[in-house]
Amino acid sequence: MIGRVNRGRREKRRVAEVRPGVYAALDVGSSKVVCLLAKVEQQREGMRPKTKVIGVGYGESAGIRQGQIAELDRVEASIRQVVTKAEEMADTQVEEVFISFSCGKPQSQIVRVETPLHTGEVGEADVRRLHALARQQAQRSDREIVHSAALGYSVDAAAGIRDPNGMFGEKLGVSVHMVSAALAPLHNLEVCVEKCHLEISGRAVAAYAAGMGCLHDEELEYGATIVDMGGGTTSIAAFQEGKMVYCDVIPVGGRHITNDIVRGLSTPFREAERLKTLHGNALPVPGAHGEMIRVAQIGEERDIDGNRVPREELISIIQPRVEETIELVSERLKAAGADKIGGNVVVLTGGASELMGLQEFAARALAKRVRIGRPMRLDSLPPSVSGPAFSASAGLISLAQVGGPREQATTILAPQRAQSFGRIGAWIKETFL
Repeated sequence: MIGRVNRGRREKRRVAEVRPGVYAALDVGSSKVVCLLAKVEQQREGMRPKTKVIGVGYGESAGIRQGQIAELDRVEASIRQVVTKAEEMADTQVEEVFISFSCGKPQSQIVRVETPLHTGEVGEADVRRLHALARQQAQRSDREIVHSAALGYSVDAAAGIRDPNGMFGEKLGVSVHMVSAALAPLHNLEVCVEKCHLEISGRAVAAYAAGMGCLHDEELEYGATIVDMGGGTTSIAAFQEGKMVYCDVIPVGGRHITNDIVRGLSTPFREAERLKTLHGNALPVPGAHGEMIRVAQIGEERDIDGNRVPREELISIIQPRVEETIELVSERLKAAGADKIGGNVVVLTGGASELMGLQEFAARALAKRVRIGRPMRLDSLPPSVSGPAFSASAGLISLAQVGGPREQATTILAPQRAQSFGRIGAWIKETFL
């Protein structure tokens, strides 16, 4: 069985147990679709299980704009194509997949609730009742909670408790981080996957999956911010104490830079991608003014030498969009108070993060230590899928083999962003400042 998930034990699991088997990950993005198949082999006691990639399929995404599905048939065809490639390489058939997504405008919120203890001692029934109260408070008909995690419990005046079971007091409280997404876009994605005769065994917001794929254990525990820069969107997630405590999605990505080049230099889209990759930069380049680069023009024959423009002109087109994207990241983090959670660490990942000069530019703009994140924790990963563009796919495999996210996925619904940001900021001030 591919990608089986034991949903009944998610909430109780304290230490993730890696289970042997074969798992499938499906990352459906605005610019590409990726399917990874990995086999987990149990090692001797005390040794890390070996996770070997046995199948890879990836290709251009079609029918998706800024993370939202616009054409169901084209998305379905893209999924079928990459899953078939992975199946052929692994010589196995995929039945279930763990998926990532950035559609539905994912939003964070902190829900804080308190309930009296009838017996004076905290039991599992009290904890369940508390979480049910949180779900009831967060209810909204047009959004679904895709991630939910208890950030900390309180018993009377004592706060910051990780596990309140067995403690005594009069009142039990909890702060729960919830990530919600609009129902319709999620349903559209699920329809596309199910039309390919695949069952969804689990799902994760793209930024969460990317964090699980490229963050070190110490970064997850002590604080880090992941910025997953895709083709149509840029996803943000902040981690602390092994949990995602904030996430957001900005509808700007690498494809917007390419489109700017298309318009600015009157060049075909594929040529603009080539120019961005080979000659683009997020920072001014000494000597670029005198350096001339060939730019093919829209409608010209292939054998024509083409127009030549200063490389400096190309860079001047790229820089404003990069500045806009990083400024939006900074604004969203500060508005939620989440810029404090990740400490001094920002990890850039996703295909658009490979733009030359971006790491240095982001470090200056965000005033933090910035590195480029690449897939980790997978053995025998082919070089073709070892770059930042495949961090989310790698993270999905890590999540699938332990039965899903460390926090519990639920079916609760969420309030407005304004409430979310205020509560996140208040929780951060109480907890970290």
